[in-house]
Amino acid sequence: MPSGKLQTLLGAPIQDAEEETFLLFSQDFPSNNLGFIDSKAETLEIDIRGQDYFLRQSPGLLTSNRSGGTTGAVLWKITPLLAAWLSSLPSFLSDIGALGTNAIVAELGCGVSGLVGLVLSRIVKCYILTDQHYVMKYLKENISANTASHKSDAKASKKRGNPPKHRSEGILKPIPLDWETDDVEILRAALTPDVSVDLLLLCDCVYNDFLIPPLVQTCVDICHLGSSCGKTTVVLIAQQLRSDSICESFFGTLLKWFDVWRVPDDKVSAELRLGSGYAVHLAVLKEQNSNAETRK
Repeated sequence: MPSGKLQTLLGAPIQDAEEETFLLFSQDFPSNNLGFIDSKAETLEIDIRGQDYFLRQSPGLLTSNRSGGTTGAVLWKITPLLAAWLSSLPSFLSDIGALGTNAIVAELGCGVSGLVGLVLSRIVKCYILTDQHYVMKYLKENISANTASHKSDAKASKKRGNPPKHRSEGILKPIPLDWETDDVEILRAALTPDVSVDLLLLCDCVYNDFLIPPLVQTCVDICHLGSSCGKTTVVLIAQQLRSDSICESFFGTLLKWFDVWRVPDDKVSAELRLGSGYAVHLAVLKEQNSNAETRK
């Protein structure tokens, strides 16, 4: 899918990181503090479009001195907002083949909850959840607990003579991936040779300037996984606006490799529009970078 199709749908791509950052941060938006939903709760109940998700998180891990970071230990406010919006199957994402029943989706920094994956597993072909190794235990427990409830729903529906709800077991594939040290080739364990990632999600991953280069490089490498089958991976970045300097640095790095668009207000939910304190962008590799070497 060429950038031209996205330009038709979304307008001209962003040209300047400083200008885009100024526009985002010049809006009046409410304080979302750090962005936790409840950093002290051991469990959370989240409703997404009438479906309840029961999620375990780790306040103790969040406040620990773990050197590799702890931000994935709890659920952040933007995550259910993104999950709810994407579960509505935005038409422009369907039109470009990035989301739908045949879509392969991968997420970077999914956190212990795996909430976006749990929600989208009902409407996509495969959802790959990635984060650091320390996240995997809680993530797998949340997947198991919530897919088990879906199985019970299906059994109850069958007894009542109703069609069973979609099952997500087998669709959700958790894989440990560290942006700084791991090779994205490990994602091929979840992909057959003839397919690639259609949509790559980054939900609230932009918060540390030190991690920007490996994060963007990981996005580049995952996009290259599909080059052999002629497919284009669309990257969707949803973030809480915290630091203008980090945001500008991220866009500056991203624009070296990608054509980038801010998703217009008429295409996102009200909770994610300008002035909300959040922003949603799409990116695809620039033509000249589509065949470049991946990180070895």
